[in-house]
Amino acid sequence: MASDKKLSFCSTRTFILLFIYIIISCSVLIVLLVYRQAHLNDLTKLVDRKYIFLGNREISANTQTAFEWVKKTLLSVPTTLSPPAEGYININYYPYIINEPNKCKTVSPFLVLIIATVATDVEKREAIRQTWGNESLNTGVPIVRLFMLGSDSTVDQNVILEESEKHHDIIQKNFQDTYKNLTIKTMMGIDWVSVYCPEAKYVMKTDSDMFINTERLLDFLGPDLPVKKNYFTGYLLQNHQPHRNRESKWHMPYSLYPGNVYPNFCSGTGYVFSGDVAPKILRASFSAKFVYLEDVFVGICLDKEKVQVIPPPDSFLFNNYKVPFSPCAYNRLITSHEIGPAELIAFWKLIQENKRTCNT
Repeated sequence: MASDKKLSFCSTRTFILLFIYIIISCSVLIVLLVYRQAHLNDLTKLVDRKYIFLGNREISANTQTAFEWVKKTLLSVPTTLSPPAEGYININYYPYIINEPNKCKTVSPFLVLIIATVATDVEKREAIRQTWGNESLNTGVPIVRLFMLGSDSTVDQNVILEESEKHHDIIQKNFQDTYKNLTIKTMMGIDWVSVYCPEAKYVMKTDSDMFINTERLLDFLGPDLPVKKNYFTGYLLQNHQPHRNRESKWHMPYSLYPGNVYPNFCSGTGYVFSGDVAPKILRASFSAKFVYLEDVFVGICLDKEKVQVIPPPDSFLFNNYKVPFSPCAYNRLITSHEIGPAELIAFWKLIQENKRTCNT
């Protein structure tokens, strides 16, 4: 009898302890979930248009500090995908640090400008915003401008984030920003167009040390004309042989490209293609052997997709060198290379002032 009472007491005490444990555990869990959601909401409110991708999730973040806090504290998910096979590129492997996924949601641009730049090119980017990259050019044709960056540990990331927050024209992925990674940078831009701006009529890839006569380019493409398909043009390089000299900036070892001649391609200083070509280049990039010369790599992708590179109707339109300046000459061309920010602003002003004179 005493034994039965003792068992009954033990069972009751065990039940009570178990009940208290469950209540405490549930309370702690609820507090943690509320705390987690509150901080997620706070981060979301920081800035609506910045996204850092964590695996298949995306969380709004305003600073790199917030990004690291999200990674370590809130989400136990992988921050990168599996690396690509050796010798190949997978642009999805590199997470966004800064993205502008909403840029084409309210506009269907006729032209998207994707501009290769580095973090320290602040003055160049500002000059481009004031001149040929101005999204508010008085043409009545919708234009979208994007600067493409990689990661640079020598530059304060918060400075880049502040510039991005001000202008909403920067995309950046987490790869080392070097000359040898220009292919990755270019593929980032082409991937962005394919995913976030699939209705774009035309795309131009260019560099931050270029003069682009945007008005001449728009006139060349013809906003009132039917949109071309499978179209790709620029400063055409045909039957171009790889540089085998190790001292060359464009050295191409046999291990990367064993062929004697590259497929036709256009100089990376400035080429233009129809919007439908972007996803084709992207698709081919996953199976094309990686080469660090981005314009050559794009040419290889075009060749795989059977997209023919078309020479421009006037060889003076696209130039991969610095054209001697005169207002009328620059009114006729589309690209000129090695133009500094001060020159760019001065040239642009003179061209606008002499436009009528040169067109008569």
